[in-house]
Amino acid sequence: MRTKILRFTPATVLFLMVLLLMTAAVSPLLSGPQEKPQSQQYVRDQNEHRVTVAVKMIQVYVTDKSGRPASDLTAEDFEILDNKKPVKLIHFEKHFLEEVPAEKPLPTPQPSLARKFLLLFDFAFTDARGLRRAREAALKFLESSLLPSDEITLLTYTALRGLTLHEYMTRDHEKIKNIVSSFGLKNATGRAENLASFYYSQALAESQSEEISSSTEESFFTDQARLQTGQMLDITRRQGYVDQARFYFQALNNLAKVLRTVPGNKNIVLFSSGIARQILFGRTGGAVVGDWQTPEQFAAQLAEYDAAQADAGLRSDFTNLIKEFKAANCTIFAVDISRAHKGSEVSEFQVTGPGIRELEGADSLKQLASQTGGRFYASTVNPENAMEEIVNLTKNYYVLGFQVDERWDGKFHKVKVKVRKKGYKVYGEGGYFNPKPFKQYNSFEKLLHLIEIALSDDPGPYVPVEIPTVSFALVEKGWPGLLTFARASGDKLMEVFGPRTEVYLLLFNEGKELVFIKKFKAAVTEKDKKEKKTFLPSFLVQVKPGKYECVMIMRNMETGWCARGAASVEIPTALPVMPFLDPPVLLRLDDLSREIYASGEPTLASLYGYNGLNYSPLAGEVEPGIQKIYAGLRLACQPGSEEDLVVKAVLTEDNSRENINLPVSILNRIREGYLLKLLVELDSGGLQPGSYSLKFTVSGPRFPQPAESSIKFKVKAEEKTGDTILNHQFSQFLPD
Repeated sequence: MRTKILRFTPATVLFLMVLLLMTAAVSPLLSGPQEKPQSQQYVRDQNEHRVTVAVKMIQVYVTDKSGRPASDLTAEDFEILDNKKPVKLIHFEKHFLEEVPAEKPLPTPQPSLARKFLLLFDFAFTDARGLRRAREAALKFLESSLLPSDEITLLTYTALRGLTLHEYMTRDHEKIKNIVSSFGLKNATGRAENLASFYYSQALAESQSEEISSSTEESFFTDQARLQTGQMLDITRRQGYVDQARFYFQALNNLAKVLRTVPGNKNIVLFSSGIARQILFGRTGGAVVGDWQTPEQFAAQLAEYDAAQADAGLRSDFTNLIKEFKAANCTIFAVDISRAHKGSEVSEFQVTGPGIRELEGADSLKQLASQTGGRFYASTVNPENAMEEIVNLTKNYYVLGFQVDERWDGKFHKVKVKVRKKGYKVYGEGGYFNPKPFKQYNSFEKLLHLIEIALSDDPGPYVPVEIPTVSFALVEKGWPGLLTFARASGDKLMEVFGPRTEVYLLLFNEGKELVFIKKFKAAVTEKDKKEKKTFLPSFLVQVKPGKYECVMIMRNMETGWCARGAASVEIPTALPVMPFLDPPVLLRLDDLSREIYASGEPTLASLYGYNGLNYSPLAGEVEPGIQKIYAGLRLACQPGSEEDLVVKAVLTEDNSRENINLPVSILNRIREGYLLKLLVELDSGGLQPGSYSLKFTVSGPRFPQPAESSIKFKVKAEEKTGDTILNHQFSQFLPD
């Protein structure tokens, strides 16, 4: 389900109460697909005295008497009960795909809740043949009638690495295909896998000096981290089929708990051979102890009896796993990828005939599918045909939205959806969990939260505040580097910073692959937040030449609130020839900002030679009407060649393409070897909202050619008042 929470002032609340009363008699909601709701907004503190409006979005499938999808229902046909209490339907969408000629494709609206598929490959309890069958079936699935809006998650489970998340909720289906195609042939990693591996290694390094929790969830996370980073578990924990199965169930159990917060119904396509029937359910017919003649015969009968019994602990784990998947609104389509045995075949355990069924896992897969509302596809079924059926079974659905009073307590709400007309059957989500405070997240949940913030287009809960970020290439101490910084200011961002704030830099190449990750911890005290209004996180790293998308993420590890920003950059293949200018940084007079950076790295002020107590850098955005703009320049030139320098600045407005020469004054200069750092002042005359380019040219009598560099920036428009914006966001959910 998707949650949408808006914050209102008391005056706005009164206005909305009147508005709700007025709209009670208005015509019902449109029956067609609605505009996709805007990004979610969440209350910052569950103890704040603020009125919140939450809209729950749920997906339901409806069939008629003949079992076919019912496409003729309207908003008035549905009745919703939340914890047995009726709630009013305030949002309605209908998504039904009709067969149309290929030459006349129909435009498909973006749903509020897109279909979500999790492709889960269990390679721990299968063989090489099963891997090939799973790969071929998954490729068929990805080539089927998927919609561009369908979100795909790719996971694998192996004995050596445990649960690996390769890609998370992505619409880049081609990326998923490339990874699946490489199974068993080459090593192709996904963005989520790289980020998770980095997170695991960092967590293990930090755990050396911290007390490790003994809870089941934290123990699982620690074991998973060791597997993902190439370490071995305690040998006593790696022995035996039962122990392997128990860790497998534990991994899926933790995954199901994390999926509670993911909105909508999750369709899990599980490729597996299952867990041996004998271990979970006991051997058919059991074994009898009696009529023994010698102690050796008695011992053999006891061993046979013990072997015939189900493992009670594993059976309990399996039952709990099914409950967790149901609670998280996960529908499992289980595809048996084991080899289809004949009665005369001999297994590796030397069991023949009917006894071989005791060692097969089809029964466990059947139970997973049947109890979560999915389908089971036997090993004798062509898995490619199964894939087409799964896509077709999930392609027709309704999205229903209703208003609730949400509390951040993590409690479960049971939801019942009925159709007022007779003869219809409703399938869908059985309920939802309220969001819980971030401090109650376990380590595995915090990992998935970071992956969602980093890789999802519409993450939640704890939706990040988008902040201006810039990245550019510069030469530092003779080496090409990449500088990225963000400007985090405003009341909303004050909750992102705290005593335990993490700052991440993620670099994606042109193929959208995650190729670099770096992190540091920033401690921001309450005194800092009282004295400073803006914080400037920055990274300076060395990377290979190429084009990159830089993503910066800040996350408060106590509250979960986040901020993120993104910028593109290109690192040239060769160093420029002196004299040259690095990209400039625009500055403003500011004594209420503080830089935050990794230990041992230079500050922005030291890189550009300005006083960080008096100036702060602008991250690509300038306030409207500003008269004075300041800039930091880095000029690489021979010592002594800077005499009689001339600095020019040309401003170009993108729409008019008009060039304006701005007066330039050099306020300060610092020489460090071959690098000359200049602080200059520009008289802009007042800038109107729009997009601009600013080009600097530095020349001198001893320069063989002028040095040039430019920067792009935007002048922001005047911001609207908070009440106006909130009223607009709320109105899209009201009856038309």
